[in-house]
Amino acid sequence: MKQQPKLIIIGIIGLLLLILVLSSAFVVNEAQQVVITQFGEPVGSPITEPGIHFKLPFIQDARFFDKRFLEWDGSPNQVPTKDKRFIWVDSYGRWRIKDPLLYLERVQNETRAQTRLDDILDGETRNAIANHDLVEIIRSTNREFQASEDLEAGEESEIFVKIKVK
Repeated sequence: MKQQPKLIIIGIIGLLLLILVLSSAFVVNEAQQVVITQFGEPVGSPITEPGIHFKLPFIQDARFFDKRFLEWDGSPNQVPTKDKRFIWVDSYGRWRIKDPLLYLERVQNETRAQTRLDDILDGETRNAIANHDLVEIIRSTNREFQASEDLEAGEESEIFVKIKVK
C-alpha cells in the first residue's frame, strides 16, 4: 500500500514533465521559418534552419512563416488605356518572405500581406496600362507587318502605328 502513493506522485511528475517538454519543443521543416515572440514582441533572430528547436513554455510563442514563393492573384478588371480603350487585365505575382522579423512587424500574417499587395499591385498595373496606348501594350517591336487581305483600309492606319515606348 505504501508503494501506490509513490507511483501516483511519480506518474503525476512524469506527466507534468512530458507536458512541459512538449509545450517547449517545436519542429521547423524545410519550407518554414520561425520567429519566437514573448508577450507579442520578437525575441532573438529568426530560425530558418530545419529541425527541433525549443522555447520557453507558456511564455514564448512560435510564429511560423512560409519560406517558399507565395502566390498573389489579382482580380480581373477592365482598365482604360491611354487611347481610351478598355481591356481586361488579369494580373498575378509571386513573392516570398525574405526578412521574417520585418514581415512580422509590418504585416503580421499572410492575409494582411495579400491585402497590401492587392492595393499596391492593382494600382501600379492600372497606372502602367493607363500610361500607354493599346498598340504599345500589345506589341513589343516596330517590325514590319505582313498585311493580310482581310484588313480593311480604315483599320490599317490604326494598326500600323509606330511604337513610341519599348
